[in-house]
Amino acid sequence: MRKVFRLAVAFLREHPARVALTSLATTAATCLVIWIASGYDSLLQTFDYWASKALGHYQLSIGPIATEGNPAVPREVLEAMRSDPSVASAEPVWMSRVTVRPRSDAGPGRAADSAEGRLRGLGGPPERRSEYTLLAFDSAVPPFDLEGKWLTAGQGHNEAALTRAAAERLQVRLGDTVTVTAKERPTDLIVTGLLDAPSLGAGTYAVPQIRTPGAGDLFVSTATAERIFGSPPEISFVGVAVKSETDLTKFRFGWGPRLSRYDTPVQFQEAFEIEEALDESASADNVRIQSYATTGIAMLVAMLVIFGTVSMGVTERIRQFAVLRALVLTRTQLSLLIFTEAMLLALTGFLGGLLLSGLLLGVVGRVAARLLHHGTTIGPYSLGLAAIATFGGAFLAAIVPAWRATRARPVDAMAPGQAPVASRLPIRTILLGIALILVNPLVTFVFPPRFDQQVYLAMAVGFVSMSIGFVLIAPAVVALVDRFGGPGLARLFRIDPKLLGSQITSHVWRTAAAALSMAVGLGLFIGVQVWGFTMLDGFLVGPWAPDAVLAFQSGGLPLSKVPEIARLPGVDPEHCLPIVVEQPRLLDDVTGSAERASVIRQDNVVLVGIDPRKAFGGDRPLFEVEWADGDPRQAIDEMVAGRGCLVPDHFLTETKLAIGDSFDLVPPEAPTSPVRYRIAGALRLPGWHWQTKLTGFRSRTHRAAALVFANYGTVADDFSLPAATHLWLDYSDQHADSQAITAAAKAIYAEALPPEARENDGPKIRLMAVEDIRQMTRNNATRWIWGVSLLPLVSTAIAGLGVLNIILASIRSRRWELGLLRSIGIGQSSIVRAILAEGFLIGLVAVLLSLGFGLLAGWCGCGMAQYISFFGGLHPALHVPWRVVGGALLGVLVLSTLAAVWPALSIGRLRPLTLLQQGRVTF
Repeated sequence: MRKVFRLAVAFLREHPARVALTSLATTAATCLVIWIASGYDSLLQTFDYWASKALGHYQLSIGPIATEGNPAVPREVLEAMRSDPSVASAEPVWMSRVTVRPRSDAGPGRAADSAEGRLRGLGGPPERRSEYTLLAFDSAVPPFDLEGKWLTAGQGHNEAALTRAAAERLQVRLGDTVTVTAKERPTDLIVTGLLDAPSLGAGTYAVPQIRTPGAGDLFVSTATAERIFGSPPEISFVGVAVKSETDLTKFRFGWGPRLSRYDTPVQFQEAFEIEEALDESASADNVRIQSYATTGIAMLVAMLVIFGTVSMGVTERIRQFAVLRALVLTRTQLSLLIFTEAMLLALTGFLGGLLLSGLLLGVVGRVAARLLHHGTTIGPYSLGLAAIATFGGAFLAAIVPAWRATRARPVDAMAPGQAPVASRLPIRTILLGIALILVNPLVTFVFPPRFDQQVYLAMAVGFVSMSIGFVLIAPAVVALVDRFGGPGLARLFRIDPKLLGSQITSHVWRTAAAALSMAVGLGLFIGVQVWGFTMLDGFLVGPWAPDAVLAFQSGGLPLSKVPEIARLPGVDPEHCLPIVVEQPRLLDDVTGSAERASVIRQDNVVLVGIDPRKAFGGDRPLFEVEWADGDPRQAIDEMVAGRGCLVPDHFLTETKLAIGDSFDLVPPEAPTSPVRYRIAGALRLPGWHWQTKLTGFRSRTHRAAALVFANYGTVADDFSLPAATHLWLDYSDQHADSQAITAAAKAIYAEALPPEARENDGPKIRLMAVEDIRQMTRNNATRWIWGVSLLPLVSTAIAGLGVLNIILASIRSRRWELGLLRSIGIGQSSIVRAILAEGFLIGLVAVLLSLGFGLLAGWCGCGMAQYISFFGGLHPALHVPWRVVGGALLGVLVLSTLAAVWPALSIGRLRPLTLLQQGRVTF
C-alpha cells in the first residue's frame, strides 16, 4: 500500500498545474455543498425559533369560526381531538381580558419607599393599568421557554406566569405580586415564571382575534382562573400537538370539514402568524431539499472534473502502466493506484473547501447575526454531504480510468506510440440513450402518476433516465459538432479546416466529460428558467382584470356614493362597479384539500358579488374574459336569477364538478346556515391568486381554492354585507393619476362615515392597480427564479476549470505534432486560433446538450408540478425565456473559449524546436 501511495503522489507531482486546477474545481464544489447545507442547519434552528412564536409547543390551534359574541369551543371538539390517534395532546385554554397592575408591596429586593413604590401605592402610572390577555390551562409543560417555575395544575395556588413583554410593561420580575381584576373582583397573584413568548399586543385594549398561546400576556391555572372570574371555565380554543410521524397538512385539511359541523362550528386558527409559522417549516424543508440537490450537482461536477484529470493521466501513462505491470504491480495494485490518485485529488479539494467555507460562513454569521439567531456552523450534516459529494464523485470518476489501466498488457510497453485517432461511435449506446431520454415525457404526460408515492417514483425514474440518456448520447453530439461545426468554425477563425479535423473526437469521452461538466449546470439553469417562467404565467394577472381595485376598509361604501366616484377624473364611468367580497369555507371538501393541499386545493374560496350584466355582458363588459365552459348569455341569466356563479376552469378540474352542479359555502358570521351556489360557467382567470391577495380579497386566510363570481345582491344578503367592500374600475385613459383618484375617493368615502369613525381612524381606503400587481409578481418571481438559478451558474463556472484541464491535456499530447506544424510554415497565430476554436467546439457541445436537457427538464418539471408542487395544477403553456436562455448559452461559449486562451498563448510562445524536443522526450 505504501508503494502504491508513493507512486500516486509521484504521478500527481508531475503535473502541478493540472492538480491545482482540479483541486480548485473540487474545492469550489465542496464549498458549494457546505454553504447550502450549513445554511440549512442555521435556518432550521432559526425557523424552529420563529415557528414557536404564536403556537408555542403546539402545532395547531382550534377556535370558533364566528367572532361576534365570543363563542366557546364545544367540549365535543376536545374529546374528538383526544380520541384521534394522531394527536399527542389536546389542551383546552380559557382566554379572557383582565386588568393587571403591580401590587404596592414590592417583591424581594424592591424598595417599597422608592419613587416607583410610591407610584404603585397610588395605583401605578396610567400606562401600567391597561388590559391584558389572560390564558388559563392545565398543561404540565409551559407553552414557551420559561425562566422560573411553571404553574401548579389542578390546585388553587396564587401563581401566575407573565410573558417578558408584559413583565417589562408592568415593571415586575420573579417573586413580585400583581393584582388581577375581573368583574371588579381583585385577586393577588405571585409571578413565578417569565415566558419567552412573542408580543402580539401586550397591553393593548383591542381583544386579540388570534386564539393561540402567543396571544397571552398572563398565564394561570384553570382553578386560579375560576377564582378570578367566579364562574366555571370555558374553552376559548384548543391547543393541539400531533405526533411526530403525522402529516400535519393532511391532518389539518382532513379535520377541516368535520370541525365546521359542530353546534358551534370551529376551525383551525388560520391567522397569518400561524400560517407563516407553518410556511417557515416548509421553507426549511425546501432548503434541505436544495442541499441534497446541491450535493448531487457537486458530485457530478467533481466526478467529471476528476475523471478528466485521471483519464488524461491514464492515457498519457499507458505505456508506463504496462511496464509497471511487467515488473512490479498486480492488476489490483494498479487499480488501487488510480483510485488513490482520485482520492488524493478529492482530499485536497475537500480540505480546501472546508477552509474556504469556514471563512465565508464566519463572515456571513457576523453580517446576518440578527437573522440567524443561532449563528452559522459547519456541522456533521454539512460535512457528511460535502464528503459524499467530493469523495463519492472521485470514486465514480476513477472507475473507468482504473479499468482502462488494468487492461494495459506488458507487451504494450514495447509497442510504438500511435497518434490518437477518432473514436468509433457506439451506436447501440446512443440508441439506448435516446430511448432513456424519452422515458421522462412518457411517465409525465402519457402515463401520468397518481397523487401518492408513485409521483416520486415516476419523477425519479423519469429524470434519472433522462440524465443518463443525455450522457450516453454525448459522444454522438461531439461527433456531430466536429463534423458540421468544425468546417464553419475554421472559416470563421480563418484557419485551415484540417487543423480542427478530429481534434475533439480523438478522445471523444474525455471531450464529452468536459462538455458534460458544463452542461450539468447550464442544463439545470435552463430547466429552472423554463419551469419557473412557465409556472409564473399561471400566477401573472392576465388581461381579463380591470385596471384597479379600490378597497374600503372602514365598513364599506354605500351604493349611493358609487356614482360620485365613477364621475371622478381618470375613472371610466361605465367601468366602475361596486362589489362585495367574502372568503367563506366550503361545507364539503370538494377540492380534496385533505388528500393533498395545494394552491388551488383549499377548503375555502374568494366569493365576489358583482352586477353580472355589466361585468360579463354587453358590448363593453368590465371583464374581457375567456370562457372555458358554459354559454355566456345563459350563465349571466342564471347569475341574475340569484344562485348562479362563475368559477375558474381549474376549479372544475380539481373538484370533478361540471356546469349545473352545486356546492355549499359556510358564512363566517352564520356558520349554522350554509348557502348553496350553482355553477353556471367556467372562466380562464390567470393570475387571480395574486389579484385577490394584494387587493385584500382574502380577508380570512391567505390561501383560497378559487375566485368565484356571483350576483351582487345574492352575496350581500347571504353574507350580511350592507355596503360595497370594493370598487373594480378601469381608467379613462392611460395617463390617469391614481393618487388623485385615491384622494378624491377618500374624501367622498369620508362623507359616508359616521362622525366617530372620521374622528378616530379616518377613512381607510386603498387603490391597487393591476399593473402594479403584475410588476410585483414579476419582480418577486424573477428574484426567486434567479436565486435558484445561481447554484447551476456557479457549478457551470466551476466546470470551466475542467475544460481548461482538457485543453491543456490535448495540447500536451500534441506538442510533437504542433512542433512539426510550426516547422513546415504554419504560423503562431494560426496555432493559437486553432486552439481557441477547439475550446469553442467543446462549449458548443455543452450548449447543445444543456439546451436539450434544460427544455425537456423544464417541460416535464411543469407536468410533474401538478402532482408534487404546492403551486401546481394550473397547466400553463410552455414558456421559454429565450433572451435569458440565449444569454446563458452565449456565456458558456465565451467561457469555454476563454478557457482555451491560456493554453493557446502558452503553446504559441514556444519555438518549434522546443515543441519537437518536448514531444520526443514524452514517455
